[in-house]
Amino acid sequence: MRLPRTSRPFTAVLLAGALSAGATSCSLPGDDGAGGGTGLERALGAVPASAADQAVTYRDVRTVRRLVAEDPGLYRGLDGFGILEVAQSGYTGGSVRADWGFGAKDVRSSVLVGDSSLLTGEFDTDAVARAMRKQGYKASDTDGGTRYRKRGESGVYDVSESARVARRSHVALPLTAPDDSLRDVKAYAAVADCLGDVYEATYYAERQDADTVLFAIGGRLGKDGRSSSETLCARAASKKAAATTAAKLREKTAPGERYAGSEVTVGEGDTPMITMTWKNRPESGLRPADNDRTSELPGLLAWGRA
Repeated sequence: MRLPRTSRPFTAVLLAGALSAGATSCSLPGDDGAGGGTGLERALGAVPASAADQAVTYRDVRTVRRLVAEDPGLYRGLDGFGILEVAQSGYTGGSVRADWGFGAKDVRSSVLVGDSSLLTGEFDTDAVARAMRKQGYKASDTDGGTRYRKRGESGVYDVSESARVARRSHVALPLTAPDDSLRDVKAYAAVADCLGDVYEATYYAERQDADTVLFAIGGRLGKDGRSSSETLCARAASKKAAATTAAKLREKTAPGERYAGSEVTVGEGDTPMITMTWKNRPESGLRPADNDRTSELPGLLAWGRA
């Protein structure tokens, strides 16, 4: 069976796997700003801090859907919108609404952690129940919503009117924000602050055995609402590690290289933040989220310690 191209950023999963050795009624990501912070910060607030060894991918689904429709040549790498079922349906010929009881228009944001996902938006729980029963899933109550399980399958689906969790691995994403989340982890918060108000981003997992403790790549829209750029933000383990990382990145910005002309900056402090920004273009390696597949920059930063 052919795997969907956009079902999950392969590089993010690969790197996270190689590098990894009581709920409250807080606001969820994609809830139109409730709870404060950017969409990415609210997304981090929905992920348990225990998932720091996993890749985390965020999509502002409503923005991404608009961009893909307006400029598919530039944004085609985002055409699954961060929704696993939507990406898969493009290859199987299925209908997400008929099969799962919801559609892309119902979703505000997507957070992928490992191979589990959290969608927020407005879900018709009766339609979901009918679709899940049709597939052979049995319903039971769970904290904040309804849980669906199917005999012989490991996948678990939790659904409420405002969130849907698909759990396919050991990562247990809750329907409501956890007490201790990635937003509370210093490195994650610092990288989110560096990225700013992005409509898509991927964190490549925290680790202590490399020059960069944590790095992520995220995309921002231009003032016209259609053009975009991406920024890499990497928290260095030390000043020496920051210098080593910056030197590696600057090799990629030399004349003739893919990121020629991009500026690499190194911040202050004992564990500086390294940043690099480039404009997205409709060519291989420079479309939004292309690094999730090519691993060009993530692969460069993932290994080694100065």
